[in-house]
Amino acid sequence: MLRSSLLFHAVALPYDMLTRHPVWERDCARMALELPAGARHVLDVGCGPGNSTLQLPPGAVGGDHALSMLRRARRRAPAAPLVCLDAAALPIRSSSLDAVTLHSVLYLLPDRAAALREAARVLRPGGRAVLLEPQAGPRATLFGLARALPSPRWAVTAALWRAMSKVYGRSSAESLWTALESAGLRMLRIEETLGGLGLLAIAEKP
Repeated sequence: MLRSSLLFHAVALPYDMLTRHPVWERDCARMALELPAGARHVLDVGCGPGNSTLQLPPGAVGGDHALSMLRRARRRAPAAPLVCLDAAALPIRSSSLDAVTLHSVLYLLPDRAAALREAARVLRPGGRAVLLEPQAGPRATLFGLARALPSPRWAVTAALWRAMSKVYGRSSAESLWTALESAGLRMLRIEETLGGLGLLAIAEKP
């Protein structure tokens, strides 16, 4: 399997083009609605070309391991603070953030448990982790792609995302819930998103 960091260095431009879709960006905006009230210190881990960071409060920091993605994000969000980082070793002091967001990122990481522990570490008590991940199971594939068909461009994006997640792994609601709680976070809820292709998870630091 090609390491995800190498892959995203190589495909930053097509990834940027594919994810500039109203459905994808509507979901980015939906994640922002789940931040704690008055959140000011927010880190968007795996920000990619900046889709999700743009939807967050002003001053939110976008972080990614792939410099090519950060260059795309800089073009799209010239004023946004951006940083090259490793999700499993965040360069941030403990208990300092109001929220950490990960849009379609966790499934690509080689050490998901370490990334979730880091997210929990840097959150203040009452801070939130908000994640969007591909949902496991044939039902998600069948119904999610069927719902995408009326919009051909979205259907292409959804099919490619589905293929990518088949290679790197998907989560069930139960496994994602367990992973977040094992990292020391208290689950608030998990719900389907992206027509059933994805899961939106919201967890809080006790």
